[in-house]
Amino acid sequence: MHREWLDPYMLDVKAVFDSVEERLRQYPDSLAGHALEQLRLLNPFRGDPGHSCIGYITPLWMQYTEGLPSDQAHQLSTACLLHMMYFLNLDDVMDEPTEDAVLKLSFGNLCYVDALQVYNALFEPSSVFWNHFRQVLQDWAVSVNGELHVDYFQHNPLLIAQKASPTQLGVIGSLILLEQPERISSVCGALNIVLMTLQMTDDFTDTKMDAVHGNYNSYLSHLSTALRQEYPTSHVLHESIHNNVSNSQLMNSYADLARQFNDIIASSNLALSQLIALNSYLCNSLVQAIQEVEQRKKRLYRGGFHYWISEPQSRPSNTEQADSV
Repeated sequence: MHREWLDPYMLDVKAVFDSVEERLRQYPDSLAGHALEQLRLLNPFRGDPGHSCIGYITPLWMQYTEGLPSDQAHQLSTACLLHMMYFLNLDDVMDEPTEDAVLKLSFGNLCYVDALQVYNALFEPSSVFWNHFRQVLQDWAVSVNGELHVDYFQHNPLLIAQKASPTQLGVIGSLILLEQPERISSVCGALNIVLMTLQMTDDFTDTKMDAVHGNYNSYLSHLSTALRQEYPTSHVLHESIHNNVSNSQLMNSYADLARQFNDIIASSNLALSQLIALNSYLCNSLVQAIQEVEQRKKRLYRGGFHYWISEPQSRPSNTEQADSV
């Protein structure tokens, strides 16, 4: 399947990943191995499905659609990828602290410093970029702290996008370099819909894991509201929520919400065409994940032997593992 938001830009993406890899190879030996492995996992040339490209690809889009100079597009994309790696490490430690937390945090800080170095080369200290930079990081901090106490998805589904607000820096930086700051609000508004749909899709896939670890999950929020249960202040989910994770009506109403926002971005004349294409793909991916759950239910209803012979005997995909709740 042709990925309109990624495939035409793969040569530029490769140049950005090569640039970041060169930086990571200069890290101390005790950190470089982890750094290069994380970069490999994000690389669309090496198996990443491409969803994560939203963290660094917007400057590359604007190189072609808006006339952003190639060198600036690549530098800004490089900074965004480094920044993305920093936040991924923070998210991992916050979601599921493990023995390698010190490694992730120490490596992440090196990525942060390198990202700042690149941003500093692009934007003067007096640039309005730094005002946006602070606001974006503040939005992120408030979001990750607040989701422990506030049900953002029920207040406004778009609020779950704030957890990924640093992704906006690619759009913001590009438009400032293009001297078009008046477009920041509208383009970031469209980006937030994409980030929301991406989070909804990930949350549906990660429902079981998030329920176990007590992480905020928009699908669990959706179920809790429908079943009139409190969420997320109580990490002990009511039995009725567990029993309705695969409820067809509730799964479909969750997808319907994503479709409503997809209609909004699809009808916008302000959104980048790549954002529209990516959001449509993510929305379809959510629907497909729900359909896979429905098919598994049907096979189970038809009996154990039929289920066994109809299931692939190879290791299931991540989506199938998570959808088997």
